[in-house]
Amino acid sequence: MVFYIIIAVALGGLNVFNKMVNVKASECLGNTNGTLINYFEATLISLFILLVTGDVNEITLDYIKNVPFYLYLGSIAGLIALIFLVIGTKKSTVMISTVVVLIGQLSMSIVLDCIFFQEEFSIVKVIGIFLVISGMTFREKIIKKSELSN
Repeated sequence: MVFYIIIAVALGGLNVFNKMVNVKASECLGNTNGTLINYFEATLISLFILLVTGDVNEITLDYIKNVPFYLYLGSIAGLIALIFLVIGTKKSTVMISTVVVLIGQLSMSIVLDCIFFQEEFSIVKVIGIFLVISGMTFREKIIKKSELSN
């Protein structure tokens, strides 16, 4: 369990780093080109991993044609999310956009857990999300108060 927590914390750090790289890429290249660069790099890295692991049959046309269409929706959703994330991060701070994304992920995870894993709806999880929202609101009020006093 400790290993997974360490990995999750590392992925959280990488996620924020990735977000800033994407924002800087979009500032230099524009939103569309910055996002395209991100997906192009991800494609190259994925191909490299496939070649290193020896799963080259996964890049054949026959294999790709047999993948159900709905499984490709993840990449479409990811692309749309990345574009919104870059635009939102440029208009706010990294912390705010990260917390807002976290709230969305937590909310959707509750829904998907109920649908796909038949977990019962938990009001405790919803309360947890509202605690995160209230913490973010409290932080913003403190920041605005300190800006007004300066």
